[in-house]
Amino acid sequence: METRSRPFFGARSDCSLVSRPRNLVAPQKGIRPVTLTNIFASASRYTPLVKNFARRELKARYKRSVLGWTWSMLSPLSTILVYSLVFSVFFRASPPPAGNGTQNFAVFLFTGLVVWLFFAGMINGSMGWLSSVGDLRRKVFFPPETAIFGSAVALGVQSAIEAGVLLLVMVLLGNVGLPTLVLPVVLLLAGLFGLGIGFFVCVLNTHYRDVQYLVGIVINAVFFLVPIVYPIDIIPEQHWGLPVRKIVEWNPINQFVAAARDSTYLVEWPSATRWLALVGYSTVTFVLGWRFFARRSMQLSEDM
Repeated sequence: METRSRPFFGARSDCSLVSRPRNLVAPQKGIRPVTLTNIFASASRYTPLVKNFARRELKARYKRSVLGWTWSMLSPLSTILVYSLVFSVFFRASPPPAGNGTQNFAVFLFTGLVVWLFFAGMINGSMGWLSSVGDLRRKVFFPPETAIFGSAVALGVQSAIEAGVLLLVMVLLGNVGLPTLVLPVVLLLAGLFGLGIGFFVCVLNTHYRDVQYLVGIVINAVFFLVPIVYPIDIIPEQHWGLPVRKIVEWNPINQFVAAARDSTYLVEWPSATRWLALVGYSTVTFVLGWRFFARRSMQLSEDM
């Protein structure tokens, strides 16, 4: 027999978690309808719970750390320093002129990294989305997506800090304009794209632990295969009879990085074609990922 438990993390009674035996299956049958309305209705219904999961992760991220949230900036800044030295000094790669006519490889790199770190963070974090609350899920019932959305919100907060620093740098350099305002939209779409892939990774990693190692290899490879730390014009037009530059240019991740650089570094509006690509990639991937996750989410507690 089900019994009402105390609200989890101080959430309101309508978002409380219900104690249940380990083998209790959710009362709903079949797969939840996969529409954007139903996807976000689930998250909005449990908004207090999502907020508490996000707050929980943010507090735990730099717990017992002397520098605390300073590390969220030191890590990307060190990456910018190293790659700026390697590509701009050793390889003499030149970025395109910024909107104010100057060339600044560090700022060019920082713009791409803000998008990449948010996207990659969604995928890397997805492997621990449910395992981090596995014990809790075996004791009480709550929709598994609440933990996932909470983790995504926490990562979004960190990405917002990085984007804020980037915009501050652009203001100090006098490299801002109306197109700069679309950076948050680009980040949001990149986050949805990463979240959609994360749904697949989350489920697969629960069943096959090899997935986490494979994902690590793929993420590292994509980081260098996509022009994040170097300008795209150093890629040859043709190689081995293939239009290499076109293939890289239309890589989904490059579209998000390029849109961020268009609006923030070049201070130009991304093209309509690019916007269509961003919306298409993010929407399709997110809906497919959610559908895959929704079919299997209620069985995951038994496998964790």
